[in-house]
Amino acid sequence: MNRQTKIILLLCVLITAGLYGCKNWEYNVVRNGIHFEKIHQSKGGTHVGYMTEDRNILGFPCAKGWIHFKKDWRLQSFQLSRDFSFRSTLLPAHTWIHFPYQENRSGYVCSFPNDYMVQGYRCGGSGGYKGTHTGFYENGRLRSFFPPDDVIVDGIPCEASLLVYVNLYENGNIKSCRLSVDLHKDGKYYKRGQTIEFAKKEGDNVKPGQ
Repeated sequence: MNRQTKIILLLCVLITAGLYGCKNWEYNVVRNGIHFEKIHQSKGGTHVGYMTEDRNILGFPCAKGWIHFKKDWRLQSFQLSRDFSFRSTLLPAHTWIHFPYQENRSGYVCSFPNDYMVQGYRCGGSGGYKGTHTGFYENGRLRSFFPPDDVIVDGIPCEASLLVYVNLYENGNIKSCRLSVDLHKDGKYYKRGQTIEFAKKEGDNVKPGQ
């Protein structure tokens, strides 16, 4: 092995150590009454661990595997071990639920394992933790989603896109989307592919039935 190769290997080792050695992992421990194969706490105080079995935590059926907690051990991000009804929406097993990191934010987002119907709209699935998100208001009403196919929302033709959400007001009226076809509305002309926002109307913050 020549000198240059040795230097390259040493640099790789150092880089790997820097990437993976910066977290102080604890192994085979019990924290907050839960057994973890491994767990660490970030500088901000949040906990990320790998649970060894399914557990019911704060009323949620959490699947074994990776799970995230806020610093006070409230749930941050977790995967459902079974179908579960949350705020009037039945969520399928293996759905990831993510609560906001910021205390001044409300609502939550879900990553569905597959495309899934929510309140009349097919929402794109992600198959994993970091995939396509579907957003909900605090009361459980649908807030945003990525449709896997073009869809009509509140009379507006919305394009299927992995880059632009279809956004809804709390009562289900359209808030914004990317157009799937040209549109004439209220005396204005909008081109296909254009992302447009719709003005809030009276009652847009009120869910149906209120």
